[in-house]
Amino acid sequence: MMVRLFGVDIPNPNAKLEETERTKKRKSTRLFGQEIVPQSDIKKIRSSSPPSPPSVLPFPLMETIREMEGKDLIFVVRKILKRSDTDPGLNRFLVPNNEVLWGFLSEAEKAAVEGGNGLGVVVVDPRGGMYDMKLKKWMSMNMIVLNSSGWQKFVKDNGVKAEDDSVELWSFRAFSKLYFGMNVKRDGSLSN
Repeated sequence: MMVRLFGVDIPNPNAKLEETERTKKRKSTRLFGQEIVPQSDIKKIRSSSPPSPPSVLPFPLMETIREMEGKDLIFVVRKILKRSDTDPGLNRFLVPNNEVLWGFLSEAEKAAVEGGNGLGVVVVDPRGGMYDMKLKKWMSMNMIVLNSSGWQKFVKDNGVKAEDDSVELWSFRAFSKLYFGMNVKRDGSLSN
């Protein structure tokens, strides 16, 4: 049995000629005391949230937040847009990794988000434009969504495209209400 290490096949010194019931089930081998998984067993996973830190927000977005006297600005998530996020028929943006957002909400906001009508919020785009949306929790999928015709207007006005663009979602408070800032990333650089 061979093991691939740094792109080179090497013989496994611990391999036995006869397979036992135990080795038939085993999908890895030990090398220097560590379990090594054969390359064929490694699945490639595409992350919807790249691990890089959030970018600096564009000036028009920051200026709008400042003019609104926004406070408690927090980074929620970065997401590569899926086709379902930009489909006019679905008219919604699924918010992944919603633990950060959920922790930011007050108890009254959580109750509204879980209620049938959702919580009315305003989303500010990279140019400082504002869009009315609803923040809702889909209990069946345990997912939080931003939806309404405001989302499709955001998609159209900002020219975002599924699979090519990603967005950074930020949350802040102004006038005792919950707001979101959304930055758009294209071709490896965020809007500015």
